[in-house]
Amino acid sequence: MENIVKKIDIKRVSVLSILIVLSVFAFVTSWTTIGMVLLIASVVLACLGLKKEVYSKTGSPVKHYSFYFEGERRREVSEAINDRFKEGYPVVCFTSSGSGKLDVRISKDRRYAVIVVSHFVPHRYEPVDEPVVLENENLMELCSYLEKCSGKKLF
Repeated sequence: MENIVKKIDIKRVSVLSILIVLSVFAFVTSWTTIGMVLLIASVVLACLGLKKEVYSKTGSPVKHYSFYFEGERRREVSEAINDRFKEGYPVVCFTSSGSGKLDVRISKDRRYAVIVVSHFVPHRYEPVDEPVVLENENLMELCSYLEKCSGKKLF
């Protein structure tokens, strides 16, 4: 996970700067309602964060996905991860909640991924195994497996 770093998102900083300048301009020209709306929008944007996670070797943005499944399917998910998502593994139906959780951080260029399987203990999810790091290998299999199981497109 040391290959994922946080960098300042230039787009967010630019938008924040423009919102603040427009807000000041609106207050100076006595458009207080518009100035207040722009000021609130800039505060909300600043609270959302001005940094993004990127894969340090390529600079590609990293996205975090969480998939939930029933606890009895944990063995199948762990086997699929250990065998690097080769063909033939059964499809695990991911749900909106469950006693098992699969956290995946994957770079947009699909060259780096970190996978963690967790199970639910009262009030939180705890990792079952050590994180699995995939670099430049089998990421297409990982993406196709997750897209097949979840029914949604990654990135």
